[in-house]
Amino acid sequence: MNGKDIFLGLQFVGDDLVEEAEVFHFSARTRSNALAHEKKCGAFEEKTYAKSRRTLLVAIVCLLALLLAGCCVAYMLSLRQLTLGTETVPIPESSPISESSPEDSASETQLTVFSLQGIEGTPNYQASQEWLAFTQSYTRSGGDYWDSDPAYWAYSVQDQTMVDKLDEICTKYGLSVIGKPWHEQVDCNKFLPLLGIDSLLKPDTDAVLSIPAGRYFPGGSFTIYGTLNLGDAAEMFTYQCVKKDVFYDVFGYTNPDTVTERNYTTSDGVPLLFLESDQSGMILADREDCFLSLSFTLDGNVRLEEIAECFDFMIQPQAPEPAAADAREQASNTEISSAQDDPNRFRRATYAEYVADLLQGDERLRADMPEYTPPVKTYAFYDADGNGTDELLIFYGDYIGSIVGMKDGITDEGKSYHLLPYEDHVFIHWPGDEPNVPGEYWYHIFRFANNDDPVFSNPKERSIVRLKKDADGNWWRTSSTDHYAEFDTQITEDEAQAILNSYKPITLEPHPLSEFREP
Repeated sequence: MNGKDIFLGLQFVGDDLVEEAEVFHFSARTRSNALAHEKKCGAFEEKTYAKSRRTLLVAIVCLLALLLAGCCVAYMLSLRQLTLGTETVPIPESSPISESSPEDSASETQLTVFSLQGIEGTPNYQASQEWLAFTQSYTRSGGDYWDSDPAYWAYSVQDQTMVDKLDEICTKYGLSVIGKPWHEQVDCNKFLPLLGIDSLLKPDTDAVLSIPAGRYFPGGSFTIYGTLNLGDAAEMFTYQCVKKDVFYDVFGYTNPDTVTERNYTTSDGVPLLFLESDQSGMILADREDCFLSLSFTLDGNVRLEEIAECFDFMIQPQAPEPAAADAREQASNTEISSAQDDPNRFRRATYAEYVADLLQGDERLRADMPEYTPPVKTYAFYDADGNGTDELLIFYGDYIGSIVGMKDGITDEGKSYHLLPYEDHVFIHWPGDEPNVPGEYWYHIFRFANNDDPVFSNPKERSIVRLKKDADGNWWRTSSTDHYAEFDTQITEDEAQAILNSYKPITLEPHPLSEFREP
């Protein structure tokens, strides 16, 4: 609801007053998200109205101000209100941006940076804008790792100059440092009650959360990494809550040309902003005492509206009691440490449990490194060794990264690979981006032995031939099928390509891990 909506709700106000009154204008950044709040009281155009007419208008404006103050300013957010500036970033070689324009030699792109703490004009927005400008112009000192005071561990500060500037900004805008966080590594549902939160979800939703990792701050701010299970969909997300009495150096980044923004109001009346691209989405809520942002990896099976209706955006996180928070963090650390001594800690009784561990592993990595972007993982079932039993293939991008079999009733993934499959159960291990040894790229063509060994690793590989391209561009092959044979025969590049091309690839149909089904 904006000022004009409230005017229209007062039936005794004439349309001419509504149109001529320039009431309120709401003007428009994991490491990872968006928005800000400015309220301007417009001047009214002077005309020759009767005194009683002007008096009525003044009274209505006063009533409008009271209504706005009493309804937590339920305005519609926009990306414009949150935009802080721009930042030039490198384009990864595997990025769709680089692949779409091969003729373009540009290795960088410009992104819009937006606030995840408040809208334009608020102290949080102004602090974010000043910190962004400072970090973009400041040359960080090099050298050894700099160990800051624990109160600044959550920030990207690398020397005392940055700490001093951070303190200056906080003082200038009446904000506090966010403080040293507590970490949860097992189940965030055990930490949320310390913030006065029963659940992140509405009580009547059918959705289920898996939230094994997160960070919690002294004032009640938090970041949680997890998966939302809704029907057949499983959507990975980052949920961030920043209280408005602190400054935190987190921002949102987007390319406006590829993002659609739209407003949505939940069934319980909370106004939201949606930012959506082909594979990701973001939900933003500017609440009275905190700013909420949820970032999702989307697979097209669920709409942001459905996701938004699952979450309770009316939560009011409180400052945790330090002793209780210390105790919960210690319990979490103890449970994780004890699991490290279990030789079967990564093995599960079902493939579904194994896949769930993969998804949770990504969530924990993002908790430790907010800038971490998980690789795109998919899966397929295929009889890799020809023994009549399908194994679980995990794809990392276009390549098979691991083959998971069952040994003694539990999963065993063997070694890591970079494979493509071919007819007659042939696999080729292609070199990755990094050389096997400095300057050398190796290719291994082999089959897996059809035996009772369910672990896909070196003993199960039956080599057909190995190829090598050395640092000088020369090609070599092995003359022996021994697993560790030397590259003893030099060949031409055409001969090497002829060997590689003599095997006919097969097409498997991988599915997102979030849609995993047992065979």
